[in-house]
Amino acid sequence: MSDATDPTDATNPSGASVDALAIKDQVVSAVRELGRWAGSFAREARAGDGNLGTTTKTSPGDMVTFADAEVQRRLVVVLQRLLPGAGFVGEEGLDEGAGAEATWVIDPIDGTHNFVRGYPGFCVSVGLVVSGESVMGVIYDSVEDAVYWAVRGHGAWREDERLERAAPRDFAHALIGTNFTAASARSTVDQRVFTELARRSAGVRSSGSACRDFCLYAEGRTDLFWQFGLHSWDVAAGAALVLEAGGEVTFADAPDDWLRAEGLSTFAGEPALVQAALEVWRAASSA
Repeated sequence: MSDATDPTDATNPSGASVDALAIKDQVVSAVRELGRWAGSFAREARAGDGNLGTTTKTSPGDMVTFADAEVQRRLVVVLQRLLPGAGFVGEEGLDEGAGAEATWVIDPIDGTHNFVRGYPGFCVSVGLVVSGESVMGVIYDSVEDAVYWAVRGHGAWREDERLERAAPRDFAHALIGTNFTAASARSTVDQRVFTELARRSAGVRSSGSACRDFCLYAEGRTDLFWQFGLHSWDVAAGAALVLEAGGEVTFADAPDDWLRAEGLSTFAGEPALVQAALEVWRAASSA
């Protein structure tokens, strides 16, 4: 996901003309407001009749609530005003403007199962992709009640604090994040990768929210994140954070169009650890 040009620069040779930094504050404000609204909605529902408007999509763990649809709807209204003509990709059936130079990528509630059960935590995530590159990411983390954000060339931030990672750790001392899904449990490749990376590292943690895992890396709490079967709405905002924090983001399966790929085998974190993890994946895939 790296590129020699800067898509946030209106004069770069890619032809992109989006000033992501100029609209960042408005995106941050909207994401924060809607993240807090969603948290309040869930708490009030659980204190009352418990009805979050929950339905199941593909499996018992794949849920959607009223808040998912409502947050996505409200975000689209704000983002359309900020960047007329941009496309949209969102988890809740949103796919508009294919071929647009700039695309907003929305995960209205990442960690919906956490959200439904009151388990910490969930995220609201908005990424801006220009000419195939993540140039801005904004993520509200309900656990921290904080917004993490990054704009290409301007660093990774938690609120108004720039995030600076410590010196890289070797694999034996690395803390790793992942989310091992029901689909992963049915995949021998996923099982082999999980077992080997867990064996090599200091430990593996699961947050239940891929968006939150990207934030945890950017803040220096973990050193590597991997997960299989992700989609662009899980990745677009977090990729900007990881890259601006000095990390690497790679899709092992090298999709032609990662914005609309059915599943992304994603490795993100310290570059040396990402490369080592990719070697594990290659070995597991060929076994």
